[in-house]
Formats: sequence, C-alpha cells, structure tokens
Amino acid sequence: MINKKIKTYFFALFGLIIFSSGLCLFGEAIIYKYQEKEWFFIGTSSLILINMGIGIMIKNKWGSF
Repeated sequence: MINKKIKTYFFALFGLIIFSSGLCLFGEAIIYKYQEKEWFFIGTSSLILINMGIGIMIKNKWGSF
C-alpha cells in the first residue's frame, strides 16, 4: 500500500515537473517568435511536454491524495 502511494506521488510530481518545463519552453518560443528567430521546433516540443505532463498527472490522480 505505501509502495503504491510513493509510486503515485513520484509519477505525479514527475508529471508536474514535465508540465512546468513545457511552460518554460512555451515562453521561450514566444520570445523567439517576437525576435524573429526560429521558434517552431521549440514551440512544438513545449506542446509535447505540456500534454505529456498533464497526461501523467491525470493518470496518477494528482488531486486525489
């Protein structure tokens, strides 16, 4: 029981870290776009990280501890 709870906490926290990393990359993509630099791949990777982080958090029931 405790081992399962630790695993759930770990994966939920991992999802939160991935989600926030995606938000940081999204901010960088916005900055790159306004500076007229190459922003497409950074924006795409931020979208992937945001969705992956949300998916991991939902799968591990982040709000139901």
